[in-house]
Amino acid sequence: MNIQKTCELTEERCNKSHSGSDKLKIILGFLSLIIFGLGFQVSNAAPKEPVSDLEGVVYVVSNDPVDNGNAILGYRRDHRGNLTPLPGSPFHTGGKGYATKEKEFGLPHFGPFDLDQNIIVNSEHTRLFATNGGSDTIAVFDIQPDGGLVSIKGSPFPSGGKNPVSLALAGDKLYVVNKNEDPERDMTKTKPNYTGFRVDKNGKLTPIPNSTIELSTASRSPTQALLVRDKFIFDGDFGRFPLASRVAMWGEDIKKDTPSMIRSFKINPNGTLTQHAPTPAPPGAFEGGLDVDNDGEPDPLMFGLQAHPKEPLVYVSMVSSARLAVFKYNNDGQLSFLRLVPNKGQLICWIKINQAGTRAYTTNNGDNTVSVYDLADPTNPIEIQTLKLKGNGHPYQMDLDSSEEFLHIVKHRTFSETPIGKGSELNVLKIKPDGTLEEVASSPQILPVRDDLLARPQGVVAL
Repeated sequence: MNIQKTCELTEERCNKSHSGSDKLKIILGFLSLIIFGLGFQVSNAAPKEPVSDLEGVVYVVSNDPVDNGNAILGYRRDHRGNLTPLPGSPFHTGGKGYATKEKEFGLPHFGPFDLDQNIIVNSEHTRLFATNGGSDTIAVFDIQPDGGLVSIKGSPFPSGGKNPVSLALAGDKLYVVNKNEDPERDMTKTKPNYTGFRVDKNGKLTPIPNSTIELSTASRSPTQALLVRDKFIFDGDFGRFPLASRVAMWGEDIKKDTPSMIRSFKINPNGTLTQHAPTPAPPGAFEGGLDVDNDGEPDPLMFGLQAHPKEPLVYVSMVSSARLAVFKYNNDGQLSFLRLVPNKGQLICWIKINQAGTRAYTTNNGDNTVSVYDLADPTNPIEIQTLKLKGNGHPYQMDLDSSEEFLHIVKHRTFSETPIGKGSELNVLKIKPDGTLEEVASSPQILPVRDDLLARPQGVVAL
């Protein structure tokens, strides 16, 4: 009922029983009550303090290969997937990334120079760890309530080898893959290794005695420390993959080395590692695949591993043949092959699986796509979507945020179709109710790296 109508009714009632000043008093009294009541309602309906749209945090490693140039690029993400740089970003790691560019072409050393999990956070989301691949150290940060990063005392810490590329955290134990394959340095006098550290309450890293396992050949190329149930570590090793840049580094003998394989380790109670016999590529995995050295045989390339969250299964990308392999592991962490399934993209690489174990996502580096697999039968993934990503560059590592509302994918220039100086981007995709993907309107976010011919951003973690 509006004020005018109320006044008309009030005046009519007053006319029936009052006159003169009495009528005026009654009308004024009613108006006072109405105005007071409206004021009270307006006061209670006044808007509260605005609620921030900024709901999540995303971190990317710049991998800047100059002294003290490496940094963590931090962003806040709102409920629409829009990204805003965190105050204080970039957060410098105190080290350098590692060079990955083919100088003669301005293209990256792809393939065996790739990696996964070079940036991780603890389960409480209070501490962040990242590799300095070009200076052989591990940076450790405390995560502040606003998402900002504060370097802990003593950081960065020696990685226990050359060219650290991957990290895994099992309680208070941190495991590092030292790849030993930095194109800017002579790696012939050292060898790749896996090694462990204790993490104290302040974040300090102390080597675990006798935890280092060194590989027999300097030219091996381990990529990942996939931690499973805090008991096992799995890794894809590229082996003899004969890129011209690798032959130039290691010589023709690299072609005589054993091919790509999967390594598995059991974590012992004292933090040391027990290595199982390596697992070779399954039969037929690379039939019709890439033949980089034109010797008439496809070149096996396995990496990008992820474990099912509920079943004893590990999924591995058969990179050079566009297939996804499914393996089962036993109580000791030993693998047995189950199945190969196809991938519609080109150069399937990294894998991410949701917490429910119902969807798997893969980045397909060769054609700038991402795939979605249905895991209703986790031993037989079925590809249900292949989505072309916006922007320049090609996709590498990815991560789901804690609420699994968004998937974040790091890209950079890989092939000559991307203009020089372009391609270093962070794509943000919304997870739809059925688990498929759609890219948000503001994606991709251009990453402020030094220069495409120097820095190659690597790794992403989302909270």
